[in-house]
Amino acid sequence: MTEEALDGAPAQIAALFTPIPNGKVLAALCSLNGVKAQIVETSAGAIAVLDDARPKSMHGAAHAVSSFAKERPLLAMERREGQITVWRYLAGQRGDTLPPGLALNDAPGVVTTLMTGAQTLADVAVTHEDKVFDAHMSRIAAFAALRRLSKEAKREAQRNRAER
Repeated sequence: MTEEALDGAPAQIAALFTPIPNGKVLAALCSLNGVKAQIVETSAGAIAVLDDARPKSMHGAAHAVSSFAKERPLLAMERREGQITVWRYLAGQRGDTLPPGLALNDAPGVVTTLMTGAQTLADVAVTHEDKVFDAHMSRIAAFAALRRLSKEAKREAQRNRAER
């Protein structure tokens, strides 16, 4: 993609579908990296619907988030003029472009409905209010949230080991 295309007009929607299962973690991670978004937690990971849908911003956000979640790929997706384009990212590196039908085939319904435009983020928030998180916190608040969530996860893991 040329630099001119990267600075092009915003897409109708730009999102990152990540393997991160906890929406609060993704919200804090996005905020820590200066990525403003609304996060929806799904059964197969969390999706970040980006505030800035320009290509350069989407690819920068995908690089930042995939650099953190290195072991599993994430999908950077945009819908522009009715066409969905999907890129795979792994360990901060942009990989190949995937056919949208293949990429979204096994995705949770909320991901598909957002990307196709069947629902807006506001529609999803009404029906999934306990699964929608805001990535608009300061970097200090994001770091504190990640520390707190990490401690909670460690305590949960210890409880699970003790129950076995």
